[in-house]
Amino acid sequence: MTDHEPLETPSPRELLSAVLDPLRLAVLANSVEGPVSIDAVESRTGATRREIASAIGDLRTAGLLDEAGSIDHDAIRAVATAMPSDASAPVEGPWTGDEAEVLARSFDGDRLLSIPGNATKRRLVIEKIALRFEPGVRYHERDVNFVIQLIHPDYAAVRRYLIDEGFMDRADGSYWRSGGRHDSPAPNSREPLVLNSMDENATLRSFDLSMAAALVESANDERVPRYMGDRFPHPYTDDDAYEWITFASEQEPQLNFAVIVDDRTVGGVGLAGLEGERTGGYEIGWWLTPEYWGRGITTAVARRLLDYAFSDLGGMYVFAPVMHPNTASSRVARKIGMTETGRHPSAYLKGGVRYDEVVFSITRSQWSADR
Repeated sequence: MTDHEPLETPSPRELLSAVLDPLRLAVLANSVEGPVSIDAVESRTGATRREIASAIGDLRTAGLLDEAGSIDHDAIRAVATAMPSDASAPVEGPWTGDEAEVLARSFDGDRLLSIPGNATKRRLVIEKIALRFEPGVRYHERDVNFVIQLIHPDYAAVRRYLIDEGFMDRADGSYWRSGGRHDSPAPNSREPLVLNSMDENATLRSFDLSMAAALVESANDERVPRYMGDRFPHPYTDDDAYEWITFASEQEPQLNFAVIVDDRTVGGVGLAGLEGERTGGYEIGWWLTPEYWGRGITTAVARRLLDYAFSDLGGMYVFAPVMHPNTASSRVARKIGMTETGRHPSAYLKGGVRYDEVVFSITRSQWSADR
């Protein structure tokens, strides 16, 4: 190809293919208000700078970013026109062909375009929304509102229709699903995993959307992320809760759990499994809303998760990296049998200040000897 030969313009379908990747989407989102920032994308996604640079190159090749790294709005509009608009597109669930066609016209992905005026169509749409709630689970009204807002902004009207159409009941501030088909499970509806702490004052439970509002409330105290990595967002929004719950509930095996005390979600504990030659190793972490500090809850749930890592997951060793000023977490690590095995000077940059990383760890044989 000579220097004067024009590049072939990608088709809308090719542009669409270039967009359909989580990292490239994150790059595009960052470029909306100006040239893309590799640092910001790295902080948001955890991808390496090399991976981000490659994604930027792909988007430039597709014509979605200009040479300065800013978004090309005309190209994005071309992507939008390439999206499928076939009203007969299949809709997953226990629907007949005719019902699936109605739902395909009523929803754009998970979002309800509008509440139908036709009573029959409206009932079908409301039933589809009802399937987002798990049978047998009681939801607080704020949790019902949270789930509905992800589908349609007029959550009060949709909530009222859920009651009026007989798909949900309510009493004493609680809502539960009482109708609708059961042939197709609601998202994230597998059997929850529950781990009781030794003193039975706290429970570890797999995440589900009924915890979303309480999760936002518990995580938003500014003291929670003080000595945590920047991947833990602050302020903690509804979108953050939805993204985290979706991620955690789809893990197999389950590695992250909500901490439940007094029937309330008050924190979280989790494991991150290592791969390759480090298979069998797990990083452990925990957080608790300050209202419940000083009651031994963190120690109890961290010990329970440690037992889960070794007894249920077959872990060989578990380690906990702690930011040096976080003396409370250091105490927890020691109380559950971990010992300090390393220190990395100035490993953390938090709030413009450098902190050492203190590493605590325990092996399977050490855990077995302590039982």
